[in-house]
Amino acid sequence: MPRRDEGYFASRDGKRLFWWQLLPDGEPKAWLGFVHGYADHSGRYEKPIEHWVKQGFAVQAFDYRGHGKSDGARGDVGQWSDYLDDVGVFYGRLREAAQGKPLFLLSHSNGSLINTHFIAQTPLPELRGAVLVGPFYGLALPVPPLKLLAAKLVKGLAPGFKIGNELDPTHLSRDTAWQLESAQDPLRFATTTPRWFFETRAAQERLAGVGPKLKLPLLMVMGAEDPIASVPAARAFFDTIGSADKTLKLNEGHRHETLMEIGREQVWDDISSWISAHL
Repeated sequence: MPRRDEGYFASRDGKRLFWWQLLPDGEPKAWLGFVHGYADHSGRYEKPIEHWVKQGFAVQAFDYRGHGKSDGARGDVGQWSDYLDDVGVFYGRLREAAQGKPLFLLSHSNGSLINTHFIAQTPLPELRGAVLVGPFYGLALPVPPLKLLAAKLVKGLAPGFKIGNELDPTHLSRDTAWQLESAQDPLRFATTTPRWFFETRAAQERLAGVGPKLKLPLLMVMGAEDPIASVPAARAFFDTIGSADKTLKLNEGHRHETLMEIGREQVWDDISSWISAHL
């Protein structure tokens, strides 16, 4: 039976960040580190993580600042690089736990944007590959002009002011049960802040020139009908990736959370098969 461990570790600036892991019965074939998306948390991915553990992988996940069970104002960030620092500490712990076993990073949405920058700017010689799910390289949803104007006006005066976002559970998946579970999840939230919005948009703009720096094996997975993360932005970035071993998998009919879509088990298997081929 898989063993679960959990706890907290300190970020570089002293915030408590929640982590948990599942270990297979025997010696793990590899260690996978999972980074969730915005307004999200790692606990929402227990099902795919359990699936990968049953296939012999050890998986460690965490909630970065402002999310889930971790410290920080919900959905806010002082500067976008704070996320990179959080992933850096998490990755160090993952590498220590793996004790020389193959390492892979998996991520979803904003977590994929974070991991893309992290991998590009950090020497990670032990990392075998990365799986970028639903990468948030651009916003598919149009931002209402009045809301954008209000955010610009508020940014200088109250950058942490809470503003309702445009996310809807129906944007996540066609699975109505998952939509309801997402809507009732007390750790999810439906707000953003001007500071987070402009910090994240700047991080998306800084992707220019990042693609050629990515040399390790990469699998990018998206829902072809994603109404949140821009599919054209992901395609355009994918074309710039410098790795000779890169794969883009678009799942027809799937929305933003392709890991939790109807037919999700096939997506989980696609990912574990790709990882197994890169051990």
